[in-house]
Amino acid sequence: MSDVFTDENEFVAVDDKRYIVLIIYDIVDNKCRNKMVKCLEGFGTRVQKSAFEAYLDKKRYEKLVNKASRIVNTQEDSLRIYLLADHTSVRSWGKGHTHVEDVIIF
Repeated sequence: MSDVFTDENEFVAVDDKRYIVLIIYDIVDNKCRNKMVKCLEGFGTRVQKSAFEAYLDKKRYEKLVNKASRIVNTQEDSLRIYLLADHTSVRSWGKGHTHVEDVIIF
């Protein structure tokens, strides 16, 4: 279950910065979905039913990509991890509007 799809022009995180990371998944199997939730809770905050937001440095980002990509069944599921680069802001309304930076414990 570990096919990792990357774009040829994949953005690479820089060592000394932290990034907003958005993780979205659609996982069919309940056991795999629960495993993904458990994994993502270790990195960030759930902002929607199948979406997490995290504020990570390069090392944690790479660890997240490695762990999360091993959970999905690439034949049935989907996983998207967005690394939001400079000049990116997140605006939100309603539940889960607390910025992830306020709740991550390092």
